[in-house]
Amino acid sequence: MVKIILVTHGNLAREMLNTTAQIIGKTPDDFATLSIAAASSVEAEAAKLKALLSDCPDGAVILTDIFGGSATNVALTASKDNPKCNVITGLNLSMLLTAVNNRKKLSAKELAEKIEADGKRAVINATELLIKGL
Repeated sequence: MVKIILVTHGNLAREMLNTTAQIIGKTPDDFATLSIAAASSVEAEAAKLKALLSDCPDGAVILTDIFGGSATNVALTASKDNPKCNVITGLNLSMLLTAVNNRKKLSAKELAEKIEADGKRAVINATELLIKGL
């Protein structure tokens, strides 16, 4: 099973996982979170993340909050020598639910592609779509 690791600024990772647990009725198995504080060292946090990645025989997908931010820099640093690890930025709840529902049946690369596609599809201007009837 592909391991999912959420790496975000502040407590976003933990809260996203808590919200997912509320939706699906339980905390997903084999998920990990890493919260990056403003004063965190990329190298120190990357070492923590690398330890989480050491036990992922089926690969891992790391979901981060924003491209170019500290959390993504930590994820890229920790995973750079791991070909079975994919980093996807722009974390939203749809992406996380896709990860929960598909990680047992897809490879890490396939799962990363599906998470990215589903995350993009979830971004909708509801005002335009529903209220204005377009």
